[in-house]
Amino acid sequence: MRRAAVEIRIQGKDVSLDLAPHLLSLSYVDKADDELDDLQFSLEDREGLWQGDWLPAHGDTVSVVIVALGFRAGSEEEELDCGDFEVDELTMETSRDGGDVVTIKAVPAAAKSSLMLQRKTRAWADAPLSTVAADVVGPAGLDLLYKAPEIVYGRVEQRQEADLAFLQRICKEQGLRVALKKNLCVIYAGQAADRLEPLELTRGELAADRCSFKRSLDGVYTRCVVGYTDAASSETTQAGYQPELPPTTGKVLTINKRIEHPAQAERVAMAELRARNCEEMTGSFACMGDTRLRAGTVLRLSGWGNFDTDYMIRQATHSLSRDSGYRTGVELVKALDY
Repeated sequence: MRRAAVEIRIQGKDVSLDLAPHLLSLSYVDKADDELDDLQFSLEDREGLWQGDWLPAHGDTVSVVIVALGFRAGSEEEELDCGDFEVDELTMETSRDGGDVVTIKAVPAAAKSSLMLQRKTRAWADAPLSTVAADVVGPAGLDLLYKAPEIVYGRVEQRQEADLAFLQRICKEQGLRVALKKNLCVIYAGQAADRLEPLELTRGELAADRCSFKRSLDGVYTRCVVGYTDAASSETTQAGYQPELPPTTGKVLTINKRIEHPAQAERVAMAELRARNCEEMTGSFACMGDTRLRAGTVLRLSGWGNFDTDYMIRQATHSLSRDSGYRTGVELVKALDY
């Protein structure tokens, strides 16, 4: 027998039992590509409890765990820890029959800190990216998990940018991703993530009630060339990147940026090429709840003919509602081998 429940803590207090009779729906959106996760849940409030004394305040912490049992053959109880959030928006809708509904929206707790609130101007010289990242996230109370090649900047500047926007920008330029999970900031290489052991799913196993795929060469490139001015010599030159088995479009992507040295130019070229070429194959599906489906997970799908390949989950939405139970929907892009 399939069963799903949600455990919710507000300000550290377990309110699951109090909340359960009122819960209409809950949605947790797990995102990759430097976007922030989000959480929202709606509560039936005929008695006026949630619009009254029970209403959380802006900034209150909310932690959510989805517990699923019997959703996969032979599986034990599984948990999906959605993380820690802070209340960001509160809304209420009313109707003539007294069916008041209160909706609580929240964003990752780490993102509501100084990472997003204050614009700063500062610079680092002869500093590794890991040091820059630690300087940025440390004051926000986050630990850094750096899982990428070490990159040393001659000079890097933060100019009237919020800390998170600055960190996302300099990491994206190097082909790296930034993820905020609980009290941790994780920086990792996109190509390394795409090479992780894939989760294999056949068409029969997935049993999706909605599934779509698309192949397109529009906006897909064979090679990327970066034109840059060398910071040390002030000479203008080019560097490029082309994968061993490139798409056969013959199109060349040209980027112009200020780069410190040729190795950085090649990393930028690879990052720019990956950002576009992952769109060569995209897809989405909706199925019964599956706690294994997380943003960044690589799926090896089979049973769809020429659309079979390795995909990376760009976004996974886990939702529970009174009407449809526990469901999962994902958005996919092609996992690349470079």
